[in-house]
Amino acid sequence: MPNPHPPRRPSAPAVWVGVVVAVLLLGTATLGQPAAFPAGGAGWWLPADGSRQRFAGPTGTVAAEWALDRAVGLVGSGPSAFPTWLELTSLDWQTAPLVRLSAVSSASSGAVTGRIDTLFSITPEGLRTEVEAPSGGASRIYLPGRLDLPALLRAGLSWTSQGSVALPDADPSARPAYHADYTSERPADAGLAARACVVVTMTLRVDGQPDEPGRRTWCPSSGIVDYTDAAGAWQPTDTAPPASVAPEAGFDWSSADRLEFTPGTVNQVGAGVPFVSPVAPPGVGADGTLVFANQVVADTLALATTADPPPVAWRARAGGHNTAAATLGGVTVVAGSSRWLVGYGSSGQWLWQQRLGDLAVVAPVRLGDLVVVATLDGAVTGYDLGTGTQRWRHTVAAEVRVPPVVADGRVLVVDQSGRLTCLDGAGAELWTSDVGRIEHFAVSPGDAPAVVLPSSDGPHVQALSLADGSRLWRVREDTTARDVIALDTVVVLRGDAESVALDPATGTRRWAWHDARTYAGTGGGDRVLLLGSDRLVLLDGSGRQVREWPISIGDPATATTYLVAAGRRALVYGPSGFMVGEAR
Repeated sequence: MPNPHPPRRPSAPAVWVGVVVAVLLLGTATLGQPAAFPAGGAGWWLPADGSRQRFAGPTGTVAAEWALDRAVGLVGSGPSAFPTWLELTSLDWQTAPLVRLSAVSSASSGAVTGRIDTLFSITPEGLRTEVEAPSGGASRIYLPGRLDLPALLRAGLSWTSQGSVALPDADPSARPAYHADYTSERPADAGLAARACVVVTMTLRVDGQPDEPGRRTWCPSSGIVDYTDAAGAWQPTDTAPPASVAPEAGFDWSSADRLEFTPGTVNQVGAGVPFVSPVAPPGVGADGTLVFANQVVADTLALATTADPPPVAWRARAGGHNTAAATLGGVTVVAGSSRWLVGYGSSGQWLWQQRLGDLAVVAPVRLGDLVVVATLDGAVTGYDLGTGTQRWRHTVAAEVRVPPVVADGRVLVVDQSGRLTCLDGAGAELWTSDVGRIEHFAVSPGDAPAVVLPSSDGPHVQALSLADGSRLWRVREDTTARDVIALDTVVVLRGDAESVALDPATGTRRWAWHDARTYAGTGGGDRVLLLGSDRLVLLDGSGRQVREWPISIGDPATATTYLVAAGRRALVYGPSGFMVGEAR
């Protein structure tokens, strides 16, 4: 696990490789996930999917993360040398178990200084390094893969691995030879020896370059627990570098009519086109990076919007299948079926992790410097967004399947028993109310905020005072709300065929809009955006259409669509593309 180099942009893979990867990824959506990894042979040394370890060394820290999958689950996430490997390898990559080890290095200040993604294969002979792809410098593709661990590894062995190296980022026509000599021995540390760990020393020579010595300590079911490279020795540490958490950048809704949209291509067959299947609204970074926590392939991908198709800026694997995610203040928080909650920085560096008591299936929300996470066991927990430290926990009456809402320093949670609980910033309960079955709700702004709650069991809407939970009004309303969007003067209930605006103080209907079927909505201030099948419509607070934009993101009726506004950008995501808008 060499020390990563400074970041650079990867090159594009060959066209046919992009086609193969896209077809494989699309096939995964219908065929399901691959079989379990082999427990014997080289597989005995590997940790679980999504395992993480931090190392401290001469230049700072390195955060390492393991992903165990097949080609369909790893190669499409990049970097570009991974799909290029498909074209060159003689390995049956369609069935071979593959492993990705991502290592992100940070200085003591917390600034990311580089990244390297290594692709391994598990073969009957053992664990082979297939690709090393640093964020700076040339990637290496080993042909055949470099045998780093024989299947029957034990102390006292020596072996050799040799072949040629493809350098797709430097000179695609070059194929220098490589030769690697290995020895294995028992670790000097008694604790590691008791765990049956083995120290593997490698001397690697690639033609025309000096020898590259390296040492790794492998432990059963733990992977690499310490190592030495050209920079020096790296030991495990529990101390994370400081994380930078930015203030939440609200979208300037007064500029919404000046949005100009640029398309991006995803989920289509083609060279370098990423496949995404978000489990939650995509995150929008301050630099325009889009973060997708995927359902079909378990990676979280950050896409740069500087080119089309969008290159993958970074990738991460929280473990298991992703179930909920949000990007808040530059930190992406991902929860998965492994019941880990993981925080990643804006460059994809692992910041922290926390074990959850149950699954989280709704997006986390930000409350000041906290991220609040609700789980199916009814736990509502506040964690420090920068460090992951638990600050408080409150348990509601039943599981939580509706995203919490934050307003005026409070967090509101509806559980499946039909109770609405209002908590303060320290997690203390301020009030509760029986509200029935609710799927969407919002809080109006202003001096007397109202919690507006459309019922999912009948044609009525009620509003409670945010201050004490007392009922303000209850009216009959036939529109089935798919979104509830709070503006300065009205609360908009977006239905499939009709959207209506209610006065938050009285519940009186102010206006209705039903020019087209809609699939998503968002808004704030005096503007609301509604997504139709082929256009995006902007209305003002009185229901007057201000502007519309033609869109091309695939048929919204065939898959979940998302409409997100954050910072200086608005994002429209659909089944075969997205559009990013910036005010001009």
